[in-house]
Amino acid sequence: MRNKVLTALAMVLVGTVTAQAEPRFEAPGYLLENSGEGVKSPVVFFPEMRFPIESGPVYANSHAFSVGGAKGPEGDSCDASNYSFPWRDNFCELRRSDQPLCGAGGHTGQDLRPATCEKSVHWAVAATDGVIAHVGRFAVTVQSSDGALHRYVHLDMDSVVVAPTDRVAKGDRIGTVSNSWLSEIPIHLHYDIKQPVQIGGQVHTLFLPPYTSLMAAYEKLN
Repeated sequence: MRNKVLTALAMVLVGTVTAQAEPRFEAPGYLLENSGEGVKSPVVFFPEMRFPIESGPVYANSHAFSVGGAKGPEGDSCDASNYSFPWRDNFCELRRSDQPLCGAGGHTGQDLRPATCEKSVHWAVAATDGVIAHVGRFAVTVQSSDGALHRYVHLDMDSVVVAPTDRVAKGDRIGTVSNSWLSEIPIHLHYDIKQPVQIGGQVHTLFLPPYTSLMAAYEKLN
């Protein structure tokens, strides 16, 4: 009897440890197979930023290479697999070709799916204190005091509550997450950060990997 009890208890404990060990975040730079080569750096470039979606849960993964995406398995982009942990980096994912930090070019930021697969419901908010530098056809850009440009793409532009030159503080609402683009795409927020960086005697404005900064900000949010 004692052995049976101990065995049952051991199985429960192993199950508990396994559940707790399930990662919330894949490591930076580990993209989906055959989707590109990421930046495997643990550096948190923006440690003070607020998470750019008002509340969680939020799921970071590829809108293009996941289920229902243009380059992913067939299916509905609202598939439960797209709304589950762990997170996965998709900076440098194979998209555009003029990305200096990506060996083969690539995606400039991180795709973030809000809590539910509903457009124009979940708010994107300012990740930094700053000024609204640009409001475009499907995106808003916030410039912080150090010159960094925080860009929010695929917003429902009818929901946007800011205008160029407005000042915003961390957490201020900007607009709701949607799927606005040249054609319909999965509902998500594309979030990227462009930062002036001095290399030698010249200053270059580069897209920096946002994944680790988003991880750190999300841990504070939740």
